[in-house]
Amino acid sequence: MKVTKIPGFGNYGIFIDDIDFEHLSPDEWMEIGKLHAKNLVTIIRKANVAPKDISYWTDQWGPRRHSSLMHISKHYPDLKIVKIVELGLRGDDAISPEHQTIIRERFKTKGPGGSQRVTDKKKKNGETTGMFPDGELFWHSNEASNLIFGPGVALLGQENMIGSCTGFLQTADYYENISESFRSELDDMIIIHKWQEGKIHEHIHKDQEELMRLNMAPTNESRIPMVIKSPGGIIGLHYSVNTVWGVEGMSKQESDNLFEKINKQLKTDKYIYDHWYENNNDWLFFDNSIVNHRRLGTVKNRLAYRIQQGYENIEIENYNPYFQKDFADEYHRKIDELREFTRDHLHED
Repeated sequence: MKVTKIPGFGNYGIFIDDIDFEHLSPDEWMEIGKLHAKNLVTIIRKANVAPKDISYWTDQWGPRRHSSLMHISKHYPDLKIVKIVELGLRGDDAISPEHQTIIRERFKTKGPGGSQRVTDKKKKNGETTGMFPDGELFWHSNEASNLIFGPGVALLGQENMIGSCTGFLQTADYYENISESFRSELDDMIIIHKWQEGKIHEHIHKDQEELMRLNMAPTNESRIPMVIKSPGGIIGLHYSVNTVWGVEGMSKQESDNLFEKINKQLKTDKYIYDHWYENNNDWLFFDNSIVNHRRLGTVKNRLAYRIQQGYENIEIENYNPYFQKDFADEYHRKIDELREFTRDHLHED
């Protein structure tokens, strides 16, 4: 196994080459997980991993993390989520049209090993079979305005990846490089997040719009501190470009001026790494707390498999991203609620 730093990405990011997953021990994999937690972005090139085995490896670092079904279930307190899904897939009037759409899109894009298909491949009738079917993606982080966002993403390339790019924008070095006074201002800021149509995808896909809205912004408006820490204890900005709307205590114009300032300073080459695929089977693991990602390049029939996960098994400490006590307490409460819901209602393969 060979580990090298990603060039031009500041203090973070590593390439790993020459891993043979057929002979990799659990202890070796956990050591790689701890290394990843300290580097925010880890790219395993030419990974000999079958899609059906994705969850075998990712679950060792931490369970899959998504809360969309829990949010839906709260609208139907008398129904188990299994029944809600069954009715939603059937198109039963007991489930709202919006939730039917979300359930259909979630399950029709389901891939092997508990993953989600990211592809532009379509059925003969023109129906999409994966998320983000075509076009480029703008800077974003997943579950951006969700207090209990999934802290990590694993993306395994599969087909026709060459000629496309997954890019990363890290905020940790930026946070360290700004003045002490501005850093102190950011430490105290609470950001108001909202769903903003057209902020993530250059093409709006009607069928996926409700699913994306629930994933990115489960409530109409949320409050999340600007400065948080990653599972590896790295401090940066939870500055998800696709949902930041305002700063608590500032006018909209003052907020927009601040965001313009940050964008100008942050979106520069020294904080960005764009990974242009040279192999179809690169496996990318990236932080989703203080790192944004994007997609560049349009390649027909591109196919990747994506898992959103927690890092409970490799964290240096019991992860809580928030420094403010009220947010930290609410995070623990909601995480416990999600774990209870997952344990009682979800048994995904």
